[in-house]
Amino acid sequence: MELGTKKKMQLLAKQFPDVWFKDGAEFAQGYEQTIWTGEGSYIGDANAFDYYGYGNTMGVNPTLEKALNKLGLFAEFYDAGTVFLYPQ
Repeated sequence: MELGTKKKMQLLAKQFPDVWFKDGAEFAQGYEQTIWTGEGSYIGDANAFDYYGYGNTMGVNPTLEKALNKLGLFAEFYDAGTVFLYPQ
């Protein structure tokens, strides 16, 4: 059974309490099937996203990247502080 976007968002929020996740529809029309996140999110003392770092995972903290892959999601930067999670 395929998990819906809202369920995936809930699972991520539970696993990463210092990372904010919002429905992409709150950002703009056309982002209804995405999860919006980004700047100001942390995993422990490390940034969850770093536009200029985390080269092997395209700017995503490796711990979060693994969780996204398990849920069938990938991250894409909209700008240096805004990230959208899309279904693979």
